[in-house]
Amino acid sequence: MEAKKKNLLTRFLIWRAKHISNKQFIYLLSMLIGFTSGVGAVILKNATHFFQHLLEGRLVQYYHQAFYFVFPLLGLGLVYLIIKYGIRQKVSHGIPSTLFAMAKRKGIMKRYQMFGSVLTAPITVGFGGSVGLEGPTVATGAAISANIARLFHMNQSTRNLLIGCAAAGAMSSIFKAPIAAIIFAVEVFSLQLTMVSLLPLLLASITAIITSYFFFGSDILLPVKLADAFQPVRRSLLLNLRSGCWSHLHLLYHCLRIRAKRL
Repeated sequence: MEAKKKNLLTRFLIWRAKHISNKQFIYLLSMLIGFTSGVGAVILKNATHFFQHLLEGRLVQYYHQAFYFVFPLLGLGLVYLIIKYGIRQKVSHGIPSTLFAMAKRKGIMKRYQMFGSVLTAPITVGFGGSVGLEGPTVATGAAISANIARLFHMNQSTRNLLIGCAAAGAMSSIFKAPIAAIIFAVEVFSLQLTMVSLLPLLLASITAIITSYFFFGSDILLPVKLADAFQPVRRSLLLNLRSGCWSHLHLLYHCLRIRAKRL
């Protein structure tokens, strides 16, 4: 069975090399990765809300306040059991583990990272753990993109670019802000600002947000509600002035410290 799969993959790679250029294939992979990142965000969100509704059901709704301190501990216990007896691998932090893979492992991520965060993050967040879904979503999409790039024998630079596409797709599907997601991927993963990298990032971001709209409609994955409108302008001006003065003083202090060391 494995030999048959290898033969099919080899035939596809030969056909791809003859009929599809490397640049076009990267564009196709970026759209595929954007779709998988959007689906990963959907699974994480729905699983988290499933555990939330399960805990806030009729059985505990009258005693919910008494369980505020019990549910997070119960969730951590379940995650510990899943990691120890199910995954049997260390589930690292989201974005730092992705940066480590790009810097030290040439963009190669292990296969269990594709589902490790999916199994642990919804339980932790759904049971009231003080964490977020952004990191696990980025880590899941990055792991999927790294293994897809490895499957099709992409080089290191292309793997890193596709990991950036996964990050842009994840952030775009979460916050429904495709341009901000591209800026996030370029800034955090230190990608080059060229058309070769920007076009795949744009395709992945757009594909992810379309996937998010397909499953969620106009709802935002992580909604933010403003209790009071921000009206006072004087406070914002004073805050900006204070921040500017503090940054200049900080810079002056470091300059004087450097000169003192030279003397």
